[in-house]
Order: sequence, then structure tokens, then C-alpha cells
Amino acid sequence: MDAEQHGRLRARLRRPVPERTSEVLRELAEGEGELVTFREILLGLKHRAFGFTLLIFALPCVLPMPPGIPTVCGLALVIIALNLIAARQRLWLPNAIADKSVSRAHLRRIVARATPYLERLEKVCKPRWAIVTESAGKVLIGIVILALGVIMILPIPFLGNMPPGLAASLVAIGMTERDGLVVVIGTAVSAVAIAVASVATWAAILGLVNFFTV
Repeated sequence: MDAEQHGRLRARLRRPVPERTSEVLRELAEGEGELVTFREILLGLKHRAFGFTLLIFALPCVLPMPPGIPTVCGLALVIIALNLIAARQRLWLPNAIADKSVSRAHLRRIVARATPYLERLEKVCKPRWAIVTESAGKVLIGIVILALGVIMILPIPFLGNMPPGLAASLVAIGMTERDGLVVVIGTAVSAVAIAVASVATWAAILGLVNFFTV
């Protein structure tokens, strides 16, 4: 990381942290430079790192994505899940992911499409059910996210990345806003996503078996 990037990070850390997830997203999208690294994002997030990083990797998969992107996002979700299961206080990501950069323009497009929905959800979000988002609750969240990440990695047909992407996004918003109720809702959606993925995978297997046995 060069001196200019260090300067931008120090300036960002001195600014007050926005209150809501949608505000953080807008600040990141409207920042300086054509590219932004995940390391740069993490350094500015502080206590939001787990939930917000989960949201960053889950949100793209809510929309239809070209092959490869859901796999990368799924790997990131697995790593975040292992951090949660291990009860780490600080989020660790391997350099291969932390130093990876994304186009600021692409981030702006994602933010523009996602923030209206986030803002609606934020109107009903508030800190509650703390037991869900703290201590042992984080370990259980990690187990759920691990399952969703594995689903994203698998080449499941019929837009298989979208249900787990939506479920992981809901859990991430609940963690970021410290709203245990939203996390529980996201966990329920996760169960549906896992069921949909199982049905789609089984259908694909049966299709292959029928194709090669005809």
C-alpha cells in the first residue's frame, strides 16, 4: 500500500463513523480513487467489520452474477464464518482477498441498487435481542454462514447463488445494526435457501443420471 493510500485511510479513520449501513456504503462508493481494496474497507469499519464484510460479499450474489463471482464470494463467506466460529475479536482475511481491489464504479452500481432496500429495512432495525448477535450467538451465526458459503461455492444450477446471497445479506444487516430479530429472520431464510439448493442439486444429479443412462 503506497503513501497516498495510507493518507486516505488515516483521513477516513479520523472522520465520524456513519450511523447506518446504507451511509457506510455510500461513503465507500463515493470515495476517492478508481479502485478500493477490501483491506481499506476493513480498516475503516472497526466494530462493523464482521457484519459489514459479510454484507459486502453477500450483496453481489443477491443478483444474477457471471460464473466465478459467487465462488469467490462463497469462499469469503466461509472464511468469515470460520472467524465467527473461532470467536475471533478481529476479522482476519488472507492477503489474497484483503488486497484484492474492486472498481469504485462497480461498487457504486451495487450500492445504487441495494441502498433503497437497505434504507427500508433500516427503518425497522434497532438494537435488540443482544444474545443473538454477541458471544455464543456469533458462533451459531458462523455455522449458518458456513453452510451458505459452501452452497455459493458449489456450481448449483438455476441461479443457485441468489437464495443464499439474500439470506446472508439479511444476517449481515442484522449483525451490523445489532438487531437479533433480523438475524433470526435471516437464519430462517437460510433454512429455505439450503432446502432450495438441496432440491436444485438433486434435480441436477437426476438429470445427469438420466442423460447418461438413456
